[in-house]
Amino acid sequence: MRREYQPDGIRLRRSRKPIVIASRRSALARVQAEAVGRALGQRHGVEVRYHWVQSEGDRVTDRPLASLGGKGLFTRALDRALLNNEADIAVHSLKDVPTSLPAGLRLAATPKRGPVEDVLITAGRQDEVAALPNGAVLGTSSARRAAQLRRLNPSLRIALLRGNLDTRLAAVLDATPTHHATLLAAAGLQRLKGREPVGVAIPVEQVLPAVAQGALALVCRGDDHVTLTRCLPLNCPATNTAATAERQLAQALGCDCHSPIAALVEPVDPALTKAERNADSHYFRLRARVVSIDGKRCAEFDEQCKTRELRRLIGRAAEALKSHGADAILADARQAELFDAEPLSASSGTKAPTVRRVSYAE
Repeated sequence: MRREYQPDGIRLRRSRKPIVIASRRSALARVQAEAVGRALGQRHGVEVRYHWVQSEGDRVTDRPLASLGGKGLFTRALDRALLNNEADIAVHSLKDVPTSLPAGLRLAATPKRGPVEDVLITAGRQDEVAALPNGAVLGTSSARRAAQLRRLNPSLRIALLRGNLDTRLAAVLDATPTHHATLLAAAGLQRLKGREPVGVAIPVEQVLPAVAQGALALVCRGDDHVTLTRCLPLNCPATNTAATAERQLAQALGCDCHSPIAALVEPVDPALTKAERNADSHYFRLRARVVSIDGKRCAEFDEQCKTRELRRLIGRAAEALKSHGADAILADARQAELFDAEPLSASSGTKAPTVRRVSYAE
């Protein structure tokens, strides 16, 4: 008989208990949860059920997240489902998960990361942020995106745009658009739309991603050893190392959902490192950026190190960013007005430009 093993070596009899996965109700959340469910069901040969939850963040989309209480709005309902034993696993986009989980819950696995870039969606013929026309209204609810976009194109006007992925696509691509452009995460587009061409990826050198962007999180109860063991094979060590480092940097800077911080940690191709031994060839590169809401001030960091030195590099990055004004930028951002425009009015006579669809990633 096949048996399962806990990480600490305690042998468990193979459980036939069904797996119950909690997820938000949005189309993208469902796709992500069902992909995890298929992987777990095939690996362990058990039934997978779903517990669909409407989060607080999904119910109110006409106000900025900062005014509603931040990222926890997307995770609290799923946390409750786990703690109330209504589900075994909650599947999240890791960028939506607060750096500190509620007592009793644990991050069980981080599957292989998707593409990390942001994608420019525009109804015109522009394929880069700098090419958007003067005064173009770009929709977002992200301080990180707004700050970096203003840095690239100071003439942009930022208007609130929240909602699920299809809602935000429609805001730009409908016959009567409410926004000239927006940015969406490439990973979400890839998971929901497959290879359907819907935009163009912006290089990370121009727009660094959000902390843990492109990664999923499998969360379960810390004392549920069967579920922890079941989730473990889905964990990608490189993704887990990178995303954890990004979250630790955000925590070291005292950042929250209002913060215009971007960070990316990724493995370095061993062929590009000068290593005398194989053990020394495993490097990670850490890039981070803190930008003022108006885009005029920026603190940046870009270094690489051996994997075992990554924690030390995080501390050095935090100190370097602070020495370049990150604390002041973050403090000012808490008081700054993110939006300087209203969505386009359907009755204003605004005509939708010709839609140009280009592939966002290969």
